[in-house]
Amino acid sequence: MSLGTLRAQVGGGDYVIMLDNGFSINDQTFAEMKLGASKLVEQLLSCNPKNRVAVVHYGAGKYNAPNTSFAPRIYIENDFTNDHSVAQNITRRLYYGDHFHEALGLVGNALDGIPNANIISPQTTLGVSSNPLYIVTFTDANRNVGAIINGSYLVNYTNPGLNTNDAFKNVIDFKVNKGAKFAFVHLTMVSNATTQAAQRAAAAIASPGGAYSGLIENYPADPDAGILPRLYYNRTNGFGLYSEESHYWSNLASNICNSSGWGNVKFEYEPGMCRNGAQYINGDYILPAGATFDALKLSITDIDTGASYPVDFNPTWIGTHFNYGLQAPDFNSVPFGLANYKFKLTLIYTYQGNTYETYSWNNYPWFDVDMNMDCPLRIAPQSLEKKAGFKLTPNPTAGAFKVVLDENITTGSLTVTDVSGNTVYKKSFKDQKEIEVDIHSQNQGIYIVRVTSDKNETYSGKLIKK
Repeated sequence: MSLGTLRAQVGGGDYVIMLDNGFSINDQTFAEMKLGASKLVEQLLSCNPKNRVAVVHYGAGKYNAPNTSFAPRIYIENDFTNDHSVAQNITRRLYYGDHFHEALGLVGNALDGIPNANIISPQTTLGVSSNPLYIVTFTDANRNVGAIINGSYLVNYTNPGLNTNDAFKNVIDFKVNKGAKFAFVHLTMVSNATTQAAQRAAAAIASPGGAYSGLIENYPADPDAGILPRLYYNRTNGFGLYSEESHYWSNLASNICNSSGWGNVKFEYEPGMCRNGAQYINGDYILPAGATFDALKLSITDIDTGASYPVDFNPTWIGTHFNYGLQAPDFNSVPFGLANYKFKLTLIYTYQGNTYETYSWNNYPWFDVDMNMDCPLRIAPQSLEKKAGFKLTPNPTAGAFKVVLDENITTGSLTVTDVSGNTVYKKSFKDQKEIEVDIHSQNQGIYIVRVTSDKNETYSGKLIKK
């Protein structure tokens, strides 16, 4: 938010986030896609306060509803907005076939204000502006496989010829007539001729930028012909991230967002869920040349209501890097109750006599909740449990992990509970140094692993299920 006018600060971009709702996107895959999309939205809105985002689903039929016919359709969640709630309110709307090329044409209708019965949402238009237009697509699509009802198409369903302009007709229109840039987050779980053709087609749609310098499908009218690298992001392990990919969404956002002239702050917080389980917040900020730092303010926002509450924040500084260990009293203004919260950090600075604010949401990419205020762990006597005693590996995990016991523990019991205190795994052990556990069937989130020895000593650790 600006309290003055700063000519050096660039305007924002308009971002259409297109989500594939096709047959092959099961509930788990959609949950991972939704989390990635919401984290990307947060990064884009933090990158430049003037950025706007719209979320659009595409498929060939309604999801969990009767269908009397099938055709490429889109559902627009919202018009372009810089309201953060768009990142939290993504709900699957469609199913059956996924046809990107035709869905893009429907997005074009929405941008141009042209009515189309296959835009099935209450929101049927997208308000245009002078901002640059970006299309960011999450998909696992093939190049051209199947029929309308069950097909998976990146290119023109009617004219899918390889290396032809017709195959990319709507993409050409967007790039040439709307000045649009494309980025693709593309899931291909196996490598074969079909998926390789899909990768080349998706990379051909993607605009220059990023780091992909592999093969692309060529077509004569490609406005970006011969230009590498491309904004193509291939995923082979699902839309969920590996532990070493913590900056994946922030890096993608930085490749498609111009933040010139704006201050910027980034922070990470590993969700501790409960008030007594709060962790460290650490991060950095940058300011435009000639600007002066005023303050950092931490708040916590109720995801469901949007209500925001201040959190005491007195970090330790090393230059522009900050670090702070949150304590239970820091949350005295936050009500207990059945609510999930996210942290928001606001950077306040002065430039040329005017005061400005920019903000950041948590850059930690694996969870859509930072803290829950209705959690039995918040009142657990800390002195009863020791923090050492075993090691969890890998952590984060997709489900399978090992509990590696310290030398002084050989016999006892192990339990794994969710943050609500429900037991999801329990096992007794004797004369063991390692215990293998698998919680693949559980949801993503924070889990507490406890080991109780035969001497009645209790040890605890936190596990992240991706």
